[in-house]
Amino acid sequence: MTRRGGRGVWLGALGALVVLACTEKLTAPGQCPNFCPTTSIGLTDVILTSVIGRDSSYGRPIGYVNPFGDTILLAATLPTVDSRLIMRFRPVATRAIIATSDTTTGPLLAPAAVRMRLHIVRRDTAAHNLRLQFYRLPLAIDSTTTFAALVDSFNVTPVRNINVDSLLAQAGGFDSVTGDSVTVDSVFTPLRRLVFAFKFDSLQIPWSPADSGKVALGIRVTADVPTTVAIASTESGAGAGITWESRLDSAGTFVIRKQSPGAEFDSFVFDPPPPALDSNLTVGGMPSARSLLRVDLPRAIRDSTQIVRATLILVPAVAAQGVPGDSFFVAVNQVAADFGAKSPLSSSTALHPDSATVFVGKQDTVTVEVTNFLRAWQNDTTIPRTLLLRQVIELPAAGSRLQEGATFSEIRFYSSRAPGYSPALQLTYIPRYPFGTP
Repeated sequence: MTRRGGRGVWLGALGALVVLACTEKLTAPGQCPNFCPTTSIGLTDVILTSVIGRDSSYGRPIGYVNPFGDTILLAATLPTVDSRLIMRFRPVATRAIIATSDTTTGPLLAPAAVRMRLHIVRRDTAAHNLRLQFYRLPLAIDSTTTFAALVDSFNVTPVRNINVDSLLAQAGGFDSVTGDSVTVDSVFTPLRRLVFAFKFDSLQIPWSPADSGKVALGIRVTADVPTTVAIASTESGAGAGITWESRLDSAGTFVIRKQSPGAEFDSFVFDPPPPALDSNLTVGGMPSARSLLRVDLPRAIRDSTQIVRATLILVPAVAAQGVPGDSFFVAVNQVAADFGAKSPLSSSTALHPDSATVFVGKQDTVTVEVTNFLRAWQNDTTIPRTLLLRQVIELPAAGSRLQEGATFSEIRFYSSRAPGYSPALQLTYIPRYPFGTP
C-alpha cells in the first residue's frame, strides 16, 4: 500500500467515527439533545386589538388642504353638496402704447372681446350635457367669503351658459358661432387637462376703467345627473386667465392690444359646511382631515420575533361619503416625528406608504399592509411608532394620483374608544427559536 493510499483510509475511518458519534444509530433519526432546538419552527398568527391608542383626527375647521389653497377647484352639484367656483383677476393698464414706432399712449376703450382660459383636470364622463354657467361677482371676494354671502350673485341669469359636451363634439374643438375652443393639453402630463378658451363680449364682461379692468367671476356646473368637475387653480401653475383684446383710439383709428392678467385669487364655496370631527377617525373631505394612530407593540413581539406580515384593520363607523359610484384611497404613512396635528411625513424611501381602496356608499372593513413599518420599528428604535391616515385619489385615464383635497369624499373609522370596533393589527410572525443548552 502506498503512503497516499494509507492516508485516505485513515481519513475515511475518522469520518465514519464522527457520523456514528453524532447519530448514535444509523437507522434512526439523529439525536443531539444538547444542541438541537427543543421545538420546531412555526408561524404565529394573532390579532392585536388593544395595541393602538391615543388615536385622533385633525383638520377641521381649518384643514391640511383648504379651498383657497388647493391645487384644484371643485365645482359640484350633488345631493350632498353644492359647490361653486369663485375667482378674481388682476388689473390691467388703463393706457397702452398705441403705435410701435413711438411711446404715445392712449386710453383703453370698450374691449373688442374678452377670452377666458380654463383647465379642466377631472370630470365625470358619464354625466352628459355638462354646462358651465358664468356669473359676475363682487370684487371684494376673498378667502373669508362664504356660500351664503354669494347667494344673491348666483340667483340671477348667468352671463354665459356653455355646453361643454357640445363644444367637445365640434370639429377641431372649435365653435365658429361662439368663438369657443377646446384642446387637450399634453404638456401637463399625466393629468391631460382639457384647455378651454371661452369668448365673452363687452356686455358680458364690461370694461371698467375705475376698477382697472378687474373682474370677478363665479362658475356653477350642471348636467343631466348630479356631477362634479375639478378645475386647475393658480397653485397648480395652470390657473384660469383672462385676455383683454383692448381697443385704443389712434387718431380716429381703432387698434387692438392684448393684455392677459391671471387670477390673483381663486377658491370655491360650498354648502352645507363639512361636518365637525367627532370621536371617530376621519380621513379626507374638504377641508381635508387626517388621523394619527399610535401603536404600542408588545415588547416580546417587537424585540424577539421575525415579523412576516402585518395588516392594519380599520372598521368604518358609517358608509364612505361622496359621489355615488366614486372611490378613493386611504394611504397609511410613517411620520418623521410625532407632533400631533403637525406631524411631518417621513421622506424615507424604505417607508413608502401603502393604501387601500374605499368605495363611496360602502361600509366594508378596510385593511392596509403595514409590514415595512413594523419591521423598520424593530430595526430602528428611534422611529416613532405613529402612523398617519390620509386620502389620495387617482385619475383613471392618466394612471396618476392626486393628493388629498381633490374630492369631497371622506370616510370615518371607529377609534380606540369604540370597544369591539377599534383599529387592530393582524400579525404573522416567527417566535424566538429556543435552542438547547450546549
